[in-house]
Amino acid sequence: MKDAGFALAQAYTTLLANLTYQNQPVPLYSLKAPDDAVSPYVILGPWQGQRDNTKQSFGQTGEINLDVVTRFAGDVVSKKAASDIADLITNLITPTPGATLSVPGFSCWLTVVSSTQDISIETDTETLIRKLITVQHSLTL
Repeated sequence: MKDAGFALAQAYTTLLANLTYQNQPVPLYSLKAPDDAVSPYVILGPWQGQRDNTKQSFGQTGEINLDVVTRFAGDVVSKKAASDIADLITNLITPTPGATLSVPGFSCWLTVVSSTQDISIETDTETLIRKLITVQHSLTL
């Protein structure tokens, strides 16, 4: 049995390599963004998979999170950029009903955006507006 986590990270890196918002690149970071990262950016969370084997094949099902991060200084804050970027991402992940992600070394037979969540974090100097996208995958070897 082979874990799908690294292959999924590769698939998302390929899928989002040319992501832009308002002609500005939106970088993808794995697990954590550097302290000096300029927003907007996306953080790819860890694969949270469970075995889903059958008598004929090894399989996994689970979720992965994509965290869209935007930052604002001062009193002007908006969810629009995070929401727009999340829409771009979900349209790339599932461009048509039933579409699945191409994952190297695996057959991905289910890709579903299962939830999104708005998050706001205020500090002394800025406000972070985040949009968390949770995607469910089922894969077999």
